[in-house]
Amino acid sequence: MIRHLACLFSVITLISCSHGSGNRQSREAADSIVTDSIAISDNPKNYLNIQTKNFTEIDSSGILMLPLTMGESPDESGGLYYKSIPVSSCWNMIFLNLRTNEYHLLSDKKIVIRDYEFYNSGDYNTSYRTTINKSDKFLFYTVTSDDYNKDKKLTSEDPTYLFVSDKEGRNFKQISPSNYDIQKWKFIPSVNKIIIAARKDTNRNTRFEENEEVTTFEVDFNRGMEPQEVFTADFKRQLRELYDRDWKRIKD
Repeated sequence: MIRHLACLFSVITLISCSHGSGNRQSREAADSIVTDSIAISDNPKNYLNIQTKNFTEIDSSGILMLPLTMGESPDESGGLYYKSIPVSSCWNMIFLNLRTNEYHLLSDKKIVIRDYEFYNSGDYNTSYRTTINKSDKFLFYTVTSDDYNKDKKLTSEDPTYLFVSDKEGRNFKQISPSNYDIQKWKFIPSVNKIIIAARKDTNRNTRFEENEEVTTFEVDFNRGMEPQEVFTADFKRQLRELYDRDWKRIKD
């Protein structure tokens, strides 16, 4: 009789422990769901909305360029987590091959693409900007990639560089000199060269001001892609001497 009572007590104890363990597991699962929900709502990335509002086909190749912008929904308090990029710019670009459905980003670096240009042989009006620089091999981009004034932002106060890629959006490379802000550039197809006018921070105050020197560079695609100054130091010295001779202020 005592043995039967002991067995019955053991069974009741086991059942109670099993139920208790199940309750703990349920509570832990519920706590995990709540924690995950909080983590999701607190994660700023969940407020970002990818936007590919424009796309352009490159030379009837079946390859599309899709400039990337990003929308941002406010959080519950109405606040925003991210900095805005300059108007009419994009922060990256997707290249999509419609023949293979393969796609990739132009760059994995932090950049602001301010403009891009190419010549589309099929349609003169399909470029996202303007189609004035004819090249059978390259796409051109004006890009801010260097936080020159160290304010932890990429803005119009930082220099704009010229970059190039092939028409599949690969081999993305800077071809204008660092620490020079592009003022104008043009591809000259008759000689397969790019001419670049770029301003230097002559007084080194981290600003590219109107009265500072503008240097002319060329990039010869027949000899590589390294920028070279067009005018020699001796020729520029002669220019300074002529200006000094003819345009010096006359004191009253």
